[in-house]
Amino acid sequence: MGTLLALAAVVALALAVVAVERWRNVVAGAIPVPWRLAARAWVEGVAVDHHVAIGVRDGVTLAASLYLPRRRAGPVAAVLMRTPYHRLRDSSAAMSALMFASHGYAVLVQDLRGTGDSEGDLLPWRDAGDDGAQTLDWIVARPWSNGRVGTFGCSALGETQFPLARLNHPAHKAMIASGAGGAIGSLGGRHGYFGVFEGGVPQLASAFGWFVGNGAKRPDSAPAAPFDTAGHLRGLPVSELVRRVRPAPNGFTELLTTPPGDPRWHEWGYWDDGDRSAVPAMIINTWGDQTVGDALVLARHWQQHGVPQKVVIAPGNHCQHKEGGTAGPASFGELAVAGGARPWDEWARRWFDHWLRGSGDGLAELPPVQFFMLNENRWLDSRTWPPEEAQAVRWYLASDGRANGRAGNGRLAREPAAAGAPWDEYRYDPADPVPSRGGPLCCTGNPADRAGPVDQADVERRDDVLVYTSAPLAEDLRIAGPLAARLSFSSSAPDTDLVARLVHLWPDGRATNIQEGALRLRWREGFAAPRLLQPGERVQATVDMRAIAYTLPRGHRLRLHVTSSSFPRLERNLNTGAPNNSTATEMAVAINRVHHAGDAASWVEMHVLPVQAAR
Repeated sequence: MGTLLALAAVVALALAVVAVERWRNVVAGAIPVPWRLAARAWVEGVAVDHHVAIGVRDGVTLAASLYLPRRRAGPVAAVLMRTPYHRLRDSSAAMSALMFASHGYAVLVQDLRGTGDSEGDLLPWRDAGDDGAQTLDWIVARPWSNGRVGTFGCSALGETQFPLARLNHPAHKAMIASGAGGAIGSLGGRHGYFGVFEGGVPQLASAFGWFVGNGAKRPDSAPAAPFDTAGHLRGLPVSELVRRVRPAPNGFTELLTTPPGDPRWHEWGYWDDGDRSAVPAMIINTWGDQTVGDALVLARHWQQHGVPQKVVIAPGNHCQHKEGGTAGPASFGELAVAGGARPWDEWARRWFDHWLRGSGDGLAELPPVQFFMLNENRWLDSRTWPPEEAQAVRWYLASDGRANGRAGNGRLAREPAAAGAPWDEYRYDPADPVPSRGGPLCCTGNPADRAGPVDQADVERRDDVLVYTSAPLAEDLRIAGPLAARLSFSSSAPDTDLVARLVHLWPDGRATNIQEGALRLRWREGFAAPRLLQPGERVQATVDMRAIAYTLPRGHRLRLHVTSSSFPRLERNLNTGAPNNSTATEMAVAINRVHHAGDAASWVEMHVLPVQAAR
């Protein structure tokens, strides 16, 4: 009797939480996820079975939870979500499952191979395609299925949709993938792979944080022993960092030691230029997501092949678009955000209603692309990305020979410098790297890490950061499109990195990052084969800086940082030219130069919207 009374009390509390929105986040965290699910499912007329087992061809059994509407007039469409975060602990997936099921969908939430209660070994995303296809076979064979399935989810739950989509399974009728640009491989020359690489440079803090917490190949592996994150990430070789605190087999080492362009990446499910999908897709991302540029390239690939899609780029960091429900985030780093609300759940239901049930117009009123204009705090529509009316604009680098730090004399101007020094020089020491401040960061597991726009004051005081600043802007600068820095560069080292960061200099002296990117110089001519530098050799290098939609008001100033490290966001280049920097332990100092005179002009290129379109 006591147990029943206790359960009744918990259920009553959970129902109150469901009914009173303002108390939900305060109280719900104290209630175990399965109890919350049971209470809410009962209220919303959903039957939940957490003991579904699906066998696949190699003998592995995959565990899943099935959410079915209790009242069904006949076969129903299904939504599939596949998570590495344990389906009974992933409250976001569970709440989405209840939302869809309460609107008449069958929903299957499955533990990915090697995670949760599923058997097998995890390696992102080697088995996501085949396991997903066999799960679709299982769904459409159920008596409650109408044979149509949509896939849904953010981050890993979004990325795993892409290996499945390229198989074009006949039951896979639609997808909604958020924060999922990490599914890209060599497509469009990106070589992003799980969101771990940019320009061939491993995104160390994010990769380490995710793999130490979630990347063990088997779900019964012991968790990591306690460790100091900041100190531990300085260890070498980088490829062994996860193994040192969590000795169980883990995909971290395998991913960091597999070269860009290696055929194994495609075998593991990452996209290349030859892949095609006919699955209608809604692709959602945020400006602070480290894979936003990759997501936009994936979306362009869909568009180029005439596949129906909608693209939405919201404010915020990774998977933050739904923070606070439909309201969106109130801030993005140190940048205030207002007006970010979108009816995410309604759109998701309408997208699936059209493609899975044959009802509604499939969001026909929405433009192909909609994006949030930061600092204008409003949404803009477009047929393409970048917007057709955006014009490519270059800002050229110049100085009197010392652009080092904010006290230097580095300049940004719309025309190449007629006079000045031929280069700026800085000393990059991997033993004393430039610290990361904000930027495209997620999943580090370190609560001290901050993502998004953050003041760069301490970074700009360093001599190993070149700083180029424009005059006060005569009119609003409305950036909307991809960003890239084209730099004429030389080094004393056989290999080093370039980090380029676009910055907003406010009238009060704050300097907050807008967007950034990196390039490992050995990959400057492409990823088919590395080419080391010759000491002092001047080369042209293009640093992809992702994409952004951001307005700098009149009177504010534009700034560019150029340096060779951002640690721990990015792995340090040890400057030795070792075959794989991630397995190296020796380091050397590099003397690096950015040239910007005559035929060695350097610039940053962006796409700019006309000012008259602002109001």
